[in-house]
Amino acid sequence: MIEKSITSGWQTIGHERVVSKLTNHILSGQLRHSYLFSGPPSIGKNTLANDFAKAICCIDNLGDPCGLCRPCKLISASKHPDVVEISPRVSGKAIVQKKLSVDEIRNTIYRFTLNPVELDRRIAIINNFETAGRMASDALLKTLEEPPGDSIFIISTNQESSVADTILSRCVVFNLSPTPFPVVEQALIKVWGATKQEAHFLARVSGGRIGWAIKLLTDNKALESRSQKLVEMLELLSFSRVRRFAYVEDLRKDRQQAVTTLALWEGLWRDVMITSVDTNGTEISNIDYKTEIHEVASQVDITNIVKTLSAIHKTQRALHKNANARLALEVLMLQIPLVRHVN
Repeated sequence: MIEKSITSGWQTIGHERVVSKLTNHILSGQLRHSYLFSGPPSIGKNTLANDFAKAICCIDNLGDPCGLCRPCKLISASKHPDVVEISPRVSGKAIVQKKLSVDEIRNTIYRFTLNPVELDRRIAIINNFETAGRMASDALLKTLEEPPGDSIFIISTNQESSVADTILSRCVVFNLSPTPFPVVEQALIKVWGATKQEAHFLARVSGGRIGWAIKLLTDNKALESRSQKLVEMLELLSFSRVRRFAYVEDLRKDRQQAVTTLALWEGLWRDVMITSVDTNGTEISNIDYKTEIHEVASQVDITNIVKTLSAIHKTQRALHKNANARLALEVLMLQIPLVRHVN
């Protein structure tokens, strides 16, 4: 399956079922006004959204973006006059957070009331909609209720639960799952030049998230940061409540970094759960921390492991909904079990 993803115009790795359905929508002339791609960070949502926009606009009109025509090139360069891409903006100095701007949403909606410049429609790609506030969400909802012309909105989110039901009900929703490890391995080797050893390791530690695997391959600091956050989680297990709250003081200052950290912790605790029920731990992602994972699994019962995973997931949702970061993280610290120092 990897060959098609690499040799065709679709640059998306994996997600063949979703690509097939989107292609059918194009070829059958049954395009909807709004689509939503949901899944963990770095799983390929943004690449899929851009591929979909190119496939819709490609001059070949075969449901498969050529990547060479004027629309495909302009969309790749984020310069097409009829295709708008909106991403969250970073704000704050003492406390950093990313948020979709309501003004950008409104400006895009206004542009959609005008005639397109080159195409027969306008397309908006809206990334990380979980960062949208109430006003931005309400502004988009009004447009989705009565979409202008043949406009198409392609929305992505890391947390489907953070998107209002009224918006979800007006979208064709695709939930993206991690790509199988062998597919990620092949892509890393054939497209990004990884060695077999690197590809095998990164496919596993990324949990099948192709974007994260590429990031770890091309950015040594990302790999170092991952290790640091996993070690911090293991150290927190033996920390007192006071030391845990002190850790929260720094983590809360950058909401996006906190979200990234929790995603890594969730993967670690999922490995602990797998090891708890299968001592061989053959399916764990963080293979370089296998010893530590076994040690934690031997000290925490399955009930508390599940509770910890649930608490991490709940905290992620709270941060996506712009809850008080300090409070949400402090509550999480109280729910992480106390374990003697893990070597």
